Amino acid sequence: MAYYPHRTAGPTPPPPLTDKLRLYHVDMNPYGHRVLLILEAKRAKYEVYRLDPLNLPQWFKTKNPRLKIPVLEIPTDQGDKYLFESVVICDYLDEKYPRNPLHSRDPYVKAQDRLLIERFNELIKGSLECFDTNFAFGGEQIFQTLDIFEKELASRGTNYFGGHSPGMLDYMIWPWVERLYLLRCVNERKFDEKRTLFPNFADWGDQMQLDDVVKRHSNSPSEYFAYYRNARTHSMGYYL
Repeated sequence: MAYYPHRTAGPTPPPPLTDKLRLYHVDMNPYGHRVLLILEAKRAKYEVYRLDPLNLPQWFKTKNPRLKIPVLEIPTDQGDKYLFESVVICDYLDEKYPRNPLHSRDPYVKAQDRLLIERFNELIKGSLECFDTNFAFGGEQIFQTLDIFEKELASRGTNYFGGHSPGMLDYMIWPWVERLYLLRCVNERKFDEKRTLFPNFADWGDQMQLDDVVKRHSNSPSEYFAYYRNARTHSMGYYL
């Protein structure tokens, strides 16, 4: 396994990179979660530096004036370079490490998957709405989006969106789906009833939880529930 222990970013910048990548990440941030999944899936050598979004080091602000998180630092012959935006980072990793390709080799399918990733933003908005109202269950955005992905899985006739194993689309949407399971802590009966509306998607979620890549960076529903219940609202933008 290529995973390196987490470190905490301090007042001085870390040393230059040599033979691995470096991810700057905020704990519980689903966008960073995306990148961690792809780093693991590609078996890349990397290390993680934790950031406190309310107390970012000055050197990090200087190198990253837009304050985007997560950030992937990459060693090059011209010095270490930075990449921002989780989808851009993950696409870079898929091209940089051709072993275990995650995007479809069919350009049309790849384009369709990218459209579905964009469509999934509606579920992200629904999650925000749901979590910001004391986990009130049943945001319409969530159900509308799940219905689209339920039908997409049925039309593909495969266990995963990527086929018989998880692909880029599977890993790109998983961090938010994993967090939706916290709703079981609010009302388990109602959560299980809603699962029956989306049988293919529910089965997909069950299988994703068994994936070795997913398991390396997973949290339980109770951990998510406790975290979001106590999260500081003024810092939530970094977490959802």
